[in-house]
Amino acid sequence: MEYDPLVDLPGGDNFHDVTALFEDAAEDMQPGALVLTDGFTLLDAMSSFEIGEPRFDSGLALLDKSKPSFNPLAPLTPEEVCWIIDRSVSCEMEWHSGYTLSQSIYSFLYVHSLKEIDPDLVPGGSLPRSDSLRPPELITVVLRAALLGLLKCCDLSWRELNKGNVYDAEDWQSEKCDVPLSEALPVKYVCKALDEACRWLETSAKVQQPWKTMLMNRIVFRKSLIVLFETQLSQPHSGLLPTMINLSLQLLQPIMAVTPSEPAPDSPARLAFDPQFPRVIVSYIPLHVLQLPDQAHTWALLEGLLISLKNVNDLANTTDLTTWEVAGHLQMWCPRPHSRLPYVRSITQSAFWDGVLILNKFALKHVVVQFFRETLDISYDAFTQNIIARWEGPALPPLVQIERTMTQILIANIKSLWYNPPRRRRFCAKSLFDWHELFSVFMDVCVRLAPLQDQEKLDHVRRARVAVLMYRLSVIREVILSGFQLSLYTNEERVFAYWYVVQVLEMHLSCIDQLMPGMSSDSNAYFELSYQSQFLTALQSLSIAVFIITVKQTTFPWRRTRLNFLRRYKWAFMPEYEDIDLQPFGHPNFTKFATACESMQKDTQFSLDGIALAIEVLSCLLTSPDGWAGRWGEERKKFVQKLLDVCICLQRQLPSTEQALTTWDAKTLKWDVDVHPWFPIISGFPPVPSR
Repeated sequence: MEYDPLVDLPGGDNFHDVTALFEDAAEDMQPGALVLTDGFTLLDAMSSFEIGEPRFDSGLALLDKSKPSFNPLAPLTPEEVCWIIDRSVSCEMEWHSGYTLSQSIYSFLYVHSLKEIDPDLVPGGSLPRSDSLRPPELITVVLRAALLGLLKCCDLSWRELNKGNVYDAEDWQSEKCDVPLSEALPVKYVCKALDEACRWLETSAKVQQPWKTMLMNRIVFRKSLIVLFETQLSQPHSGLLPTMINLSLQLLQPIMAVTPSEPAPDSPARLAFDPQFPRVIVSYIPLHVLQLPDQAHTWALLEGLLISLKNVNDLANTTDLTTWEVAGHLQMWCPRPHSRLPYVRSITQSAFWDGVLILNKFALKHVVVQFFRETLDISYDAFTQNIIARWEGPALPPLVQIERTMTQILIANIKSLWYNPPRRRRFCAKSLFDWHELFSVFMDVCVRLAPLQDQEKLDHVRRARVAVLMYRLSVIREVILSGFQLSLYTNEERVFAYWYVVQVLEMHLSCIDQLMPGMSSDSNAYFELSYQSQFLTALQSLSIAVFIITVKQTTFPWRRTRLNFLRRYKWAFMPEYEDIDLQPFGHPNFTKFATACESMQKDTQFSLDGIALAIEVLSCLLTSPDGWAGRWGEERKKFVQKLLDVCICLQRQLPSTEQALTTWDAKTLKWDVDVHPWFPIISGFPPVPSR
């Protein structure tokens, strides 16, 4: 039968053309203008199309209706219950990794069936017939307790993540979609349910070994996690934390050692997880189907989370700011998957500053006191007394302003080490003006000070000014080098970045040379600056060598390169700098870069001696005193060794003469952040294994 539009039109044929009505209504609107209904937001508009985020984008995927329906009371064997508990942990760790609750936790269908499996609510005749191998208590007592423990851990983690240290929808996903996470259940109630599950497993003859022990291990481990997360939330500096973390790590070992086998294809256990189920939950973003990782990956990530919490506890008991900076830089430069989990980064920031106290016991002034002690090897009181004794200004010296500004900058700087890398880079770029403003205040103070009567006496104020500049230069260095780690640079931008970092490091080393003579040669402050001097010297030498190689292999489209320069370093041209008479130190200069490139391309003297110097300095650095690194000294040496391996790789494979360079293929240089965050390797030639 042919289609008749007048007869078969859906809803009949009583339609009227309303085009003219819309044209009249929009007559006074400008091109590009929008009319939005009440309550329609930008978020609603963005939700109507794919957004390019791989954790979310779904495309068009229909629900799979071929599966049998899920029955939460379907009898299960102890092995199947054990497997379900393990896979639910995989859901939990995927949420910790940044996926939504809908994609991870809510795909575990028992989450939506708590009432159906509550033994106090299940009518006696509604339980399916079970045999001796599938007692119903495995579901109503054991699995339900594990589920309550899972949800409570997520609830406690959610509360920590919701403090604002990490960013919702960027680092983690807070949207609960009106599905409860046992928020109303006290920790004691959930722990009691877990204890009852253990008691039933201990006394019941319905579960045989080895499954009795394996299930009990998982229940006890879940209880230890609940107590650990609850203590970190309410008593973040409790002396019990190390013991609790060690207990959780100990309980995890037998669980990792033996993993239950996959259920049979027709097992009801397989129906407990439905990755497509989130599509029936109300959500503001399109979600793709999430395939859970293998169980070994889950256990490794969970073990890493506990190890990271142990490191956080060590940091919480460290009062030295420089140690915090060393630990933060190391996990930023060479992150391990578990050290970058949002929960770890949030609780680290909470441990440092809770909004009131530093390390839960010091006033805000502590960061300023430590800055002078660790950087200049003097007391803050000596600094202030020096200013007061020599002040010649018309008003009182700006000590309050200096202390307040330094406190704000230093706290924010340390917290930012546990931001995600892009946000950390943006923070550093924005903070450069604050450092410059503080440096300008120090310059004004120095102008209004009377000269020292004793010329041999140290000028603490001028040294403090140099220390502020040194910190600012270190932040500039982080901005430059983080561009390599984030893969931001084009070929031409890489050349500029290496040239620019050489200039910044030269000024930084000059600051160190000015500060070290005024320090005790056996102090940690002296050892730390000595360490930094060697490390930065090696970094500068290697950067010079890579610049020489890349600049000779790059043809510059100067117009585009300059536009890229202005875009990439726009932080250096902020209008706020014009409000301060003092010109900022360390800002990029495109004209000097172009001159250096032309000079280098004309230079026939070709040498990569900088790599050899870097190897020599880094080798010595492996045996240098640790300074303020503390227990992170060995980890810092591993990073130095990694850089040394890259140097050796480049020395062996880069061309050694100008003639060899003309035929060498520059495309063999590969920037791989998994090998090193800042410097390239030669493709096909792995670095020397770390010793």
